[in-house]
Amino acid sequence: MFKTLLLVVVFYVFYIPVSLAATPSLSAHLSNADMAWIGEKIFQNETAGKVENLTFWSPNEEFPSFGIGHFIWIPQNIEVPFEPTFVEMVAFVSQTESSPKWIQQRHAPWANKAEFDQAWWSEDMQALRDWLVNTKPQQTGFIIQRFESRIETLLNGLPKHQAAKIHAKIETISQTRAGHFALIDYANFKGFGDHPAERYQGQGWGLLQVLQAMPARSNPKLALQDFAQAAESVLAQRVKNAPVERNEQRWMPGWAKRVTNYVTD
Repeated sequence: MFKTLLLVVVFYVFYIPVSLAATPSLSAHLSNADMAWIGEKIFQNETAGKVENLTFWSPNEEFPSFGIGHFIWIPQNIEVPFEPTFVEMVAFVSQTESSPKWIQQRHAPWANKAEFDQAWWSEDMQALRDWLVNTKPQQTGFIIQRFESRIETLLNGLPKHQAAKIHAKIETISQTRAGHFALIDYANFKGFGDHPAERYQGQGWGLLQVLQAMPARSNPKLALQDFAQAAESVLAQRVKNAPVERNEQRWMPGWAKRVTNYVTD
């Protein structure tokens, strides 16, 4: 099934902007087996490997999440400091695999979790879960290509000397498969850190903030350890800065376990 994923990545590589040539190209160093492994690890991290969690609305969130990456789909009239990645994922996967027409819209069709729960066993929802199971390789391709394209945007938005330091850290960490996974998973998990809305008290919690917080290393394994430690520190600071009513402390043990596992994967 990963032949389809290879085609997706090849499509992306041949249409990649010229400016990306100077940035890390993870797909150029990943085998099909590596990509399958990364996709499965993300699936486990986000859904505990359960098909029913491919369509999920946490009682603690204002929006539902879908797919192996728990891509968020924001209902209309809901404002949250997160990017609606489900819309991007559907557009990407639809390039090679047809998708249900009703999911090809900007906003989630449910106004709240109660409506979502009521529709849980509907034909549309069951068909969506089937589609999400069948397109796991394409979703992995989306996550990888989004990482690469967004890294380009992130680096271009930094002063040259800062961009060079961040680039070097990415190059070092990505020399191992576990490092590849850590970078991709964290970006999918908590964003890239350059989105102005993704801030609490002016401080971000994305990949950029983690890379800035860690020291420079030439050893990939030590760099990955530093990355995991910096990620936990950045997430702890996010929890500290979060609005009290969000009670984000309840999530910190799971977040800490997730980033700590980067070193053992």
